Amino acid sequence: MHETRLRLTDLNVDCLLLVFRYCSEGDLLCLCLASRYLEDIIDKYIFYPLTLDLLLCGNRDRPSIEKRNRKRLTNYERIQVSKNWVSGTYLERPYFHHAQMFPTKLCLEHDALYITHAAYLRKYRRSSCDILQRRFEEEISTSTNSDISHFVKKKNTIFAGRVCGSCFHYDPEGITEQRMHPANEYLFCVDFVQDLYATSTDHCSKLWQRSQEFGLTHFDMVTKLPHAFKSLQLSPDGQWLYGGLYTDNDGQALRAIHVESGEELILNSASKSIYDLKMKDDQVLFTANFDTSFRMFDRRIDRDVAIWEDPFDSSFYCLEYDGLYAVLVGSCRHARVNLYDIRMPKYVQLYFPGRTRQHNGFSPVYSLSCDSQYMFVATDHNLRVFDFKASCGIRRDYSHIGSSMPQASEGMRRRC
Repeated sequence: MHETRLRLTDLNVDCLLLVFRYCSEGDLLCLCLASRYLEDIIDKYIFYPLTLDLLLCGNRDRPSIEKRNRKRLTNYERIQVSKNWVSGTYLERPYFHHAQMFPTKLCLEHDALYITHAAYLRKYRRSSCDILQRRFEEEISTSTNSDISHFVKKKNTIFAGRVCGSCFHYDPEGITEQRMHPANEYLFCVDFVQDLYATSTDHCSKLWQRSQEFGLTHFDMVTKLPHAFKSLQLSPDGQWLYGGLYTDNDGQALRAIHVESGEELILNSASKSIYDLKMKDDQVLFTANFDTSFRMFDRRIDRDVAIWEDPFDSSFYCLEYDGLYAVLVGSCRHARVNLYDIRMPKYVQLYFPGRTRQHNGFSPVYSLSCDSQYMFVATDHNLRVFDFKASCGIRRDYSHIGSSMPQASEGMRRRC
């Protein structure tokens, strides 16, 4: 009789999973290389469940960060890249140095990065070999020679505001600019949902209705609000305008305004000045505050449900949300970015951009954006890109500041 040999691939899934319990991560990777059948089982039953709730690489319910990813990461790559975010392991590259100080704003998409530069809005194609192409693909501007202070891009439409109070609307049909505020007011921020547009300066805020006639775009003012919102955002259905006041002496800078009725709600969030605001969902708001705190506010109970303090008592200028559990917050000094897990009471990691000959590193973070692998940080003199690719990076672990010395050193270098 011929002896029958049982191969590993002859076992059913339940038996294989029992065997895999005794395998190390390296063993599992070797099995993936040895057999496509084993690779599919390991990926589906072991790696995939571990990726659901990862910081910046999680895939539960398809979070918003997935739309910004340039390429699809495997489940194992997700695990490794998320570990690098948490441990502070990355490579850093500077781009687009400019001698004149300028508060750059960013918008990241899966195939391009939009960057403001003085009076221009430039589109840079994302590259597979160098993260970003060095030459811009498109430059968007008008005849008005005034700095762009803020812009919003949704699908194929861009709405941008200049510091002089003039705003322009750009889509595939063309570009239209209109004066929306007096030149002696400084425009802070803009937003739009469908044909409803919002603008705010250091004097007041306005709501506008966009109309088209004979192929021309025009904005008609709907409401004028006596508030100077440093940051604002319209709800996806256009029913509410959420704004953070530049200053409020009573310490209640977070407001909600019902668009149709004009009813104003003073939300019970204890902050005198809000520099950035993002909606987590229909009921929860994130705010980056002058008082050195990052807050999560819940409208259903009208209070802050979580407050995170900066370890160096620095104000927060901007924030970015991955759509799941991770929030990145940019500070006002040393171009530092903090990573928070909203399930935890303390920051997870701190990222300090390195100094260059042209830039000493003392800049605030004026804007930041990220996908699962890259973080883009806008300083007053350049753009800094952090690459958290799993196969390379230098570890700079500042997760224990306040309890022990930071663990960053050249000895922790991992080479590509």
